Amino acid sequence: MKNTLKITFILVMLLITSCGSDKDTIRISTLEGLQAAKQLAMTSFGADLEVYRLEFYSKEDLNSDLGSITIKYLKDGKLFSRRYTTKTNYAEATLEDEKLLNDAFQKKNHIKNAQGKLKISDLDVDAIFSNVNKGVVLIEEEMEIDNYQVREYYVEVDTKTNKISSDFEIHVTEPNNETIEGRNIVTNFYEVEFKVDENGELTIKG
Repeated sequence: MKNTLKITFILVMLLITSCGSDKDTIRISTLEGLQAAKQLAMTSFGADLEVYRLEFYSKEDLNSDLGSITIKYLKDGKLFSRRYTTKTNYAEATLEDEKLLNDAFQKKNHIKNAQGKLKISDLDVDAIFSNVNKGVVLIEEEMEIDNYQVREYYVEVDTKTNKISSDFEIHVTEPNNETIEGRNIVTNFYEVEFKVDENGELTIKG
C-alpha cells in the first residue's frame, strides 16, 4: 500500500455459505437499492420525521443486502432510536417500537449535539451512491478488486448547520481470494472505512 493514502486494511477470514436470491432484496451498493432503502425508511418511520442520524446496515460481512435501518431523533427533549430489520430465512421483517436511549445518552451534552434535523424524505441517496463510488476508486488505486460490498453507511446531521457528514465501510476482495479448507470455502477480504465531511470531502479512516 502507498503510505500517502494511509490505508489500514484488516485481513479477515470468512466462511461463505450459499443462499438463494430474492427478487425483493435491497442492495445498498446500488443506486436503485439505496432508493429502495430510502423508500422503506419513509414507509416505516414516516417521510417527514426529522432525524439527526440514520444508519443502513447490511445483513453480514461481504454482503450489500440491506439488513436493517436505524434512526435516532430528538423528541420532547429526549433522544430516541427506532429500528427496522429486514426479512431473513428465519424471521419476518420487524419494525421495533421507538426506544428511549439510556440515561448515559440523555445528558445535556448529548442532547445539545443531537439538534441537527434531516427529514427522511430529504435523504440524498445520489450523494451516498457517489461517495461509495469515490471510495471504490480510491481502493482501486491501491489494489486490484475482484468484488466489493457496502457493509454499513451512517449519515449524521450537524447540530448548527444541518449539513450532512457520513461514515461508511466497504468490504473488498482481490482476485483469487478463495481457499478451500476441508468442506469450507474461505474468503480473504479487507475492511476499508471512510469519512465524508460536511463539505463532501472523502478520506480513508485509519
